[in-house]
Amino acid sequence: MSRPLRRHAILFLAVALTVPACMSSAKRLALEREKDPQYQFDKAALCLQYNMVDEAFKYIDQSLALNPRFFPALNLRGLALMMKGRIPESIQALQACLDINPLFSEGWNNLATAYDQSGRKRDAVASWSKAYEIDQNYNAAYNLAKNDYENDHFDAALDWIRKAIAKYPKSVLAFNLEGLIYDAREDYNDAINSFQQAIRLSPTELNVQYNLAVTYYKKKDYGKARELLEKILLQAKDDLRIRAEDLLKRLPRL
Repeated sequence: MSRPLRRHAILFLAVALTVPACMSSAKRLALEREKDPQYQFDKAALCLQYNMVDEAFKYIDQSLALNPRFFPALNLRGLALMMKGRIPESIQALQACLDINPLFSEGWNNLATAYDQSGRKRDAVASWSKAYEIDQNYNAAYNLAKNDYENDHFDAALDWIRKAIAKYPKSVLAFNLEGLIYDAREDYNDAINSFQQAIRLSPTELNVQYNLAVTYYKKKDYGKARELLEKILLQAKDDLRIRAEDLLKRLPRL
């Protein structure tokens, strides 16, 4: 065999040997990943993101079978059970999560939400407060603000929503709730500023624009209210469209 041909034969043999080695390596990596509770957890979390709750349970179960003390999977189980309306089981899973890691603030926040959905308001507030105490959990501060707002404790609600914004200054939800609190207090200029900040963060958020239009209406700035409502009606559907049309009808004719 000539030298060039011999060289090509050696190269071909090297490639032929490398391909099975790569395939074997990839298969080994895939098997290792399947035995990783974090990998199973990640698949479950992705399923929940797309509302594939039943599919998520399969990967949560696999994650916990690999490591029964993997607390993120127990937390995810609690969330999935909550999404299915199985609140007592959700509470049980979240309590098990926190037994393993009592400093997991998001677990306390989720447990509070489950308590809230079961009507255990005192337990909910205590658990949200615990979550915030651990690491100034944004969701806990927001939920405490929302709880106080819904119970007409506007000063306390304002204090909590400011804490939420301090933790996460780009939260559209927090600025919108701050606007609703100011509106309830009849601090209309502050409410307008909060809603406008939310809109700057998310210019296409129609519900915030509607809330701003309501505040303009209450402030008797009917021109700005009308301008916003007409803009909203170009895109709004269903309930929001009905509310926008109703408010537009209540505006004084110019």
